[in-house]
Amino acid sequence: MKKIIFAVSSFIATVIFSYLTYYFIYEGNYGVSYLTVALTLSSIVLGMIFVFIYFNTNNREKMEALNTRLKLWTNISYHVTQAGDEVFNNLPIGVIIYDDSYEIKWANDYAKKIFDNTLIDESLGTVSKELVNDIIMNKDDIILSFNDYSYDVIHNAQNNILYFFDVTKREETIKKYNSRVAAIGIIGLDNLEESLKRFDMQEKTNFRGQLLGEISDWIETYGCYLQSLSNDRMLVVMDRESLDKMIDDKFSVLSKVREISNKNRLKATISMGIASYDVDADELGSLAQNAIELAEKRGGDQVVVNIQGQKIQYFGGNTNTLEKNTLVEARMQTMALKDAVETSSNVLIMCHNLADCDAFGSMLGVLHLALSSNADVKMVFDPQYADITVKKIFAEIETIPSMRSLFINLNEALEKIKPTTLLIVTDTQSPKLAMFPELLTKAKKVSVIDHHRAGDEEYKNLLSYYVESSASSTVELVSEMFMFYTDNIELTSLEASIMLAGIIVDTNNFTFRSGTRTFEAASTLKSMGADMVYVRKLLREPMSVEQTIAQALMRAEIVAKRFAVVSLDNKVIVEDRTTLAKISDKLLGIDGVDTSFTIGYVGEEIVGISARSLDNINVQIIMEELGGGGHFNSAATQVSNTTIDAMKHKLMDIIKRDYMDDGDEKMKVILLSDVKGKGLKDEIIDVANGYGNYLLTNKLAVVASEENLQVLAAQKEQEKINAQNRRNVLLKLKDEIQGKFISIYIKVGADGKNFGHITTKLICDEFEAQTGIHLDKRKVELPSEINSVGIFTASVKLEKDIIATFEINVIEK
Repeated sequence: MKKIIFAVSSFIATVIFSYLTYYFIYEGNYGVSYLTVALTLSSIVLGMIFVFIYFNTNNREKMEALNTRLKLWTNISYHVTQAGDEVFNNLPIGVIIYDDSYEIKWANDYAKKIFDNTLIDESLGTVSKELVNDIIMNKDDIILSFNDYSYDVIHNAQNNILYFFDVTKREETIKKYNSRVAAIGIIGLDNLEESLKRFDMQEKTNFRGQLLGEISDWIETYGCYLQSLSNDRMLVVMDRESLDKMIDDKFSVLSKVREISNKNRLKATISMGIASYDVDADELGSLAQNAIELAEKRGGDQVVVNIQGQKIQYFGGNTNTLEKNTLVEARMQTMALKDAVETSSNVLIMCHNLADCDAFGSMLGVLHLALSSNADVKMVFDPQYADITVKKIFAEIETIPSMRSLFINLNEALEKIKPTTLLIVTDTQSPKLAMFPELLTKAKKVSVIDHHRAGDEEYKNLLSYYVESSASSTVELVSEMFMFYTDNIELTSLEASIMLAGIIVDTNNFTFRSGTRTFEAASTLKSMGADMVYVRKLLREPMSVEQTIAQALMRAEIVAKRFAVVSLDNKVIVEDRTTLAKISDKLLGIDGVDTSFTIGYVGEEIVGISARSLDNINVQIIMEELGGGGHFNSAATQVSNTTIDAMKHKLMDIIKRDYMDDGDEKMKVILLSDVKGKGLKDEIIDVANGYGNYLLTNKLAVVASEENLQVLAAQKEQEKINAQNRRNVLLKLKDEIQGKFISIYIKVGADGKNFGHITTKLICDEFEAQTGIHLDKRKVELPSEINSVGIFTASVKLEKDIIATFEINVIEK
């Protein structure tokens, strides 16, 4: 704009100058002096100069302002750059920039320091595979542990930038807090009283002392508090840190107690339930009680650990459930069910989905229990959710109007269910496996009868819960309930035969889990009209199934000379899922095979595995690791969105990890801790190379090299010396305690008895005050409660065979 003004001014001045020149030359008007012309021209030129000076000055001022601003920005930019350099290079913040192929393109000095690496042009996967997985999964909160340090990782996905902030102190504080969270455990002695019946009093005391001593010694190594609750129940109080150590130890006390039992021809084991939550003590105790009950429902000889924020963990379970020879529990549960039936307006009975003969037969048995109470009772059933055999049975029932009228479908059941309705569920204790879960959501009163090992799912609104994992079948349990419910239960020959078929199917023709009570139940059903010929016909297989089984056997692989694994054709979907179980049962007929697995598609991208075993392989534990469950000798799983090959690979990993020791190449290792089914800490064992590498990787063992063997020998020698020194100290302490006499003064009532009783803590405090010797109150034993005056003898169990005694004189104050 300024240039335009300047140009216009120059043009006007030129025009005026030209006009005046023309006028004086050509018009000839010489009256005007030359001076006037000169002045005019000079004025014009001068005016132009003024205009030029004005604009030039104005431009100079603006240029100076721009230069000043430029200097200011340059100064600010310098400080910003300095701050950026400070952040990138000096502050404790790691920065990594990577490309789309996860290759590191730039890293600041702090990031290089974190990973002890130059990092540039390396793959993120070589630095931390865990980090790459978190990035791919687009996790919001990433915490990376590396070289004993912890880092919060902020991921700028848009620009492929990672920021690392050291939060080691924060994580250590959290870890320390969590390690101090309280835990309560309840220990139960399984089958002890029944095992001791055949022994005399002295042997009973000896065996009980061995078992309790082993448990006490094991607990003491973790610094926990142990207190007896009853003859077969103990309470343990600990913190999370001690519990984690027990978990690392795999609860070796289970195998130690089992060894003592086997050595003394006992059938006793222990079960333990432990809960660790940051809650009130009352709630924590309830969680521990639930855990021990779950361990016992699963058959005992195991530990159930319930930690806040974690999935329930199971340890042990390596012995099959022992049959209980007493029917006391059956009678109590029968009375509870009868009371529930007779206090309900009506009764509905339901079994599990894909009903088999045991599920269907147990429903028929429970039906007659309820009918004997004159209850309004119906069975809720849909044959499309049953196996082939049950479909065959139901087709026959539909021709018998009196029986068919006792069955209703889901819609009819939803109309009949009320808050006062009792829903009885048979042959499953897993709500998600029920044939109609919709009924469970509406039921306000529920009873359960089942023989499977318990999982961590629970029913709501329970009135009675009869689960006996030692039973062969649910039909066995229901048959036993007949004798306690009423005297007038009668079955038709068809009903008795269907129930007997349930026992035969679940025991594989009395091969598995068949005890004396199983045969007694079969005898009861036979006396009520069961027809074995009808059962045999009922359980015959169609030709197509026999052909499928035969073809499957041709595909069997024998692994480690004992495992048979069958993978069915990828193009085949097994419509009847019991076919997998039938193939696994057939595989056990192969000489040398004691465990079998059949893997096949049971739906679109749904893979099922059926597992069976003959001896000491607990297939339930294997299937639980793959998301399923079941019994010690029969279990299964079903997984969606996977393939047969993927499930076989996972199964083989478990087999190789836990059971394969028969490879040609062996590795000699020293166990660093007890390993289930392999050996105890410090034992030297030979294992297959693959399993040996697993033990080494998980720090469960070290190679039995010459150097490590020498270290082990030195450790054992030192342990012997330490043990002898400790024993000498305890013997000396025994001599100091033995025969001591202390007095305790108490207030007594009119009847000469103390208000309350004298505790071991009070005794230990008085003993130390009067003798100067400190005693552990947990080791002081009294023959009975002291609640009156007199002289009493107390014993101090310093070691299993080192026991000192002293006398207490209780005197009235």
